[in-house]
Amino acid sequence: MIPYLKWRERLNEITPQDHRIGTDIMLIDEADNSRLDLALYSEPFKVDMTMAIIYEKGFVRAKINMVEYKIETPSVLIIVNDSIFQPLEYSEELKSKIIVMSREFSNSMFSNLTELRSIRNSLYANSVFIMDNSNFVFDKYYDLLLNLVSSPKIKFKVEAARYMTLAMFYGYTFDEHGVYDNKNKSSRQEMLHSKFIDLLSRNFRTEREVKFYAEKLCVTPKYLSQVVSGLTGRTPSDYIEEFVVMESKALLNSTPMTIQQVSDELHFPSQSFFGKYFKRIVGMSPKEYRKSTKD
Repeated sequence: MIPYLKWRERLNEITPQDHRIGTDIMLIDEADNSRLDLALYSEPFKVDMTMAIIYEKGFVRAKINMVEYKIETPSVLIIVNDSIFQPLEYSEELKSKIIVMSREFSNSMFSNLTELRSIRNSLYANSVFIMDNSNFVFDKYYDLLLNLVSSPKIKFKVEAARYMTLAMFYGYTFDEHGVYDNKNKSSRQEMLHSKFIDLLSRNFRTEREVKFYAEKLCVTPKYLSQVVSGLTGRTPSDYIEEFVVMESKALLNSTPMTIQQVSDELHFPSQSFFGKYFKRIVGMSPKEYRKSTKD
């Protein structure tokens, strides 16, 4: 069984019946067990659910969609469907609560309204909320949701949970993620870099040439390389390779796809070409990598 499914089954095992609505919503208190499971496995994997992890004590380091975060309490990490998650480090005293929402549940919220789709896209790019100790609203939201889930009397629990969650996003995360405020005070070079990363995140599966991104951004490849290298010390090609390899690793870890299917998913001309590309960067073949994650 692939590691991701083991991890997902573990979440299911440790969630009591009075902390869940079927598989649509699962609430996990003091989730040290799941934290330890994650700490034992440090390879990237794809997430097919939405999770809000409320950190109450300690710190965690993790990569979400290629961005590394050091998350200190009090804070909330929101990981949306199809994100790539890679745990890196956890403090021993870490305490957290987890709200798990199925793909179907979260899609039912984010698919209908333009503003909510904007929030989802924003969450994909920026997953961490730093909270104020005096106004830890996610903790209050968790308690309200737990009261709803554990009540034996309330009908239409899924619908009630959906509207409660919508209210949470409307009332708080709109301000945090600036859906209505598109003003960017960054320099032109920082803005170009940001646009490059956004464009890359949407196109790396099919486009691996710097020229493609430069043309889309209306600059020359040389200028794009100068800007990105000047700001980050890394070339656009470095970023392209990192996106492709991270996605490759996540698919090899998180799905039963064959290596040929992974190659096709990432639009390589052949499995052989994909294998050489992967080995050049990772140092081992896709088959060797998949085997190493199961040992």
